[in-house]
Amino acid sequence: MSRVSLIRARIIVEGDVQKVGYRDFVQKAARRLGVKGYVENLRDGSVQIVCEAEEPVLKRFLEEINVREGFIMVENVRILERTEARGEFELFEIKYGRLEEELGDRLGTAVAYAAAMHRDVKEMRGDMKNMHEDLKGAITNMHIDLKETIKDMHADLKGTIKDMHSDLKETIKDMHSDLKETVTNMHVDLKETVKDMHADLKGSIGDMHSDLKEGINGVQSEISGMRREVNERFEEMAKRYDAISAELVRTREELTRAVDGLLKLIEEFIRERREEERRRRK
Repeated sequence: MSRVSLIRARIIVEGDVQKVGYRDFVQKAARRLGVKGYVENLRDGSVQIVCEAEEPVLKRFLEEINVREGFIMVENVRILERTEARGEFELFEIKYGRLEEELGDRLGTAVAYAAAMHRDVKEMRGDMKNMHEDLKGAITNMHIDLKETIKDMHADLKGTIKDMHSDLKETIKDMHSDLKETVTNMHVDLKETVKDMHADLKGSIGDMHSDLKEGINGVQSEISGMRREVNERFEEMAKRYDAISAELVRTREELTRAVDGLLKLIEEFIRERREEERRRRK
C-alpha cells in the first residue's frame, strides 16, 4: 500500500459516546480493517478520530463506527478534514486523558453495565413471581371447580335416590291397598303374586344397586384421574421453578465474577498509570 493512495481524515462522532466503551469499540474496528491513527475523548462530550486508510477502507470504517449498540448511541459522524496521508501512524491506538478522567470513564462504563445486569435480574425475578402467582391461581381455580363438580354430583345423586324412594313407597302403598281388598277371595293367587312381586322387586333393587355402584366407581375414577393430572402439572411447574432458580444462582455467580474481574482490571490500570506518571516525572 503506497502512501499516495492513503487518505488522512479527522472525524468527529457525536451522541452518547463517552463512558460507554466507544473508544475500545472504535479501536477494535480500526485494527480489524487495518486503519491507523488514534481516537480520543473531547471536552464537549464528543469523540475525535484521526486516521489514515484507503478510500474504500475508510468508507467501511465510517459505516462500522456509526453504531447503536448496548449503551453506545451514535447520533452523528462528521468528517471535518480530508488530506493526503502523512504516514505518521504505525497502528491505531487510544489517546488517554488524565488518570482521574480515565478512571471516571472506566468506572462509569462499569456502573452502567452493572446497572443493566441488575435490571435484567430484577425483571427475571418479576417473571418468576408472576409465574408463581399464575400457578397458584390455576391450582385454586381447579380446586374450586373440582369441589363444585363433586358437590353437584352429590346433590344429583341424593335427589335421584330420594325420588326413587318416594316412587317405591307409593307403589308399595298402592299394592298393599289392592291386596287388602282382594285377600279374602284370592288368597292362593295373592300368595304367588306377592312372591313373584317380591322376586321382581329384589331383582330391580339389585340392578339399581349395581348401576348406582358403577356410577359411583366411574366418578371416583374420574376424580383420581383429575388428581393425577393436577399432581403432574404441579411437578412440572416445580421443575421449571427449580431450573429458573438454578439459572438465577448461576447468573449471580457470573455477575460476581465479572465485577471481581473488572475491579482487578481497574486496579491494574491504576498501577500502570501511576508507574507511567512516575517514569515521566523521572
